[in-house]
Amino acid sequence: MGRRALPDLSARPRTRYAALARLAAETAVAVGDAIAVTDVAIVTRKRGRANFATAADHAAERAVMKALRAHDPRIPILSEESPDKQLRTAERLWVVDPIDGSLNFSRGIPYYGVVIAYVEDGRTRAAAIHAPRTAETFIASEGNGARLGRVSITVGTVGKLSEAFAVASLGFGETKKKDARFVALNSTCARLRVLGSAALEIAYTAMGRFDLFVHGALSPWDIAAPALIAREAGARVIALKTGEDARWDESQVIVANETLARATFELLER
Repeated sequence: MGRRALPDLSARPRTRYAALARLAAETAVAVGDAIAVTDVAIVTRKRGRANFATAADHAAERAVMKALRAHDPRIPILSEESPDKQLRTAERLWVVDPIDGSLNFSRGIPYYGVVIAYVEDGRTRAAAIHAPRTAETFIASEGNGARLGRVSITVGTVGKLSEAFAVASLGFGETKKKDARFVALNSTCARLRVLGSAALEIAYTAMGRFDLFVHGALSPWDIAAPALIAREAGARVIALKTGEDARWDESQVIVANETLARATFELLER
């Protein structure tokens, strides 16, 4: 696996990114805590199993976009419920998942959150995730570390796959193939889980609750924010296909400490 050196950050960009992370966190908290937990009527359906948006998803999206545009209307917003794929190449943009874990939300399962990332020059520079039902707010900005609330977080130190508590989603068909990556991972790791919110799964990996995260089908709003949180907590975020550092909008990733990330890539390499 290759490793690309992070660019040096002057104090001025670091300060600006930190301010944007605070804005993202304040917005995520305000919107997340205002979500009506009974507003679960399905408004739109999407491709894939149990993939939909509720009335609360759309209401949260409107609230997030209003807050971010009030800060600076010149910055475009790529959001899950009204995506414009051309925005992925914008010099600056916000990337928003108004409720990551909509199925969980619709069933009263507490693992969901408001996810906001700020991307500039092809890199996520600031990020926040707020899980209103667990009262957890993750925040990070490039060069400034990652926190849960006011407490700094660090990726776990487990170095053996056989001891790793992993969270993974590799596709519905993966469980049916004897040589599938899911089967290989499940037979190697200590335990395997799926929470239903990629953003929280990565954030929990960043702080050591999980040791390893693997996913084979992420959207930009799933990965942009939590990947920065993980990196600022000392984790590697690498592409499942190449083993190189993942792009801000990478769809297939491995997140873990250096040792586990390398071992997982070698195990799952196809």
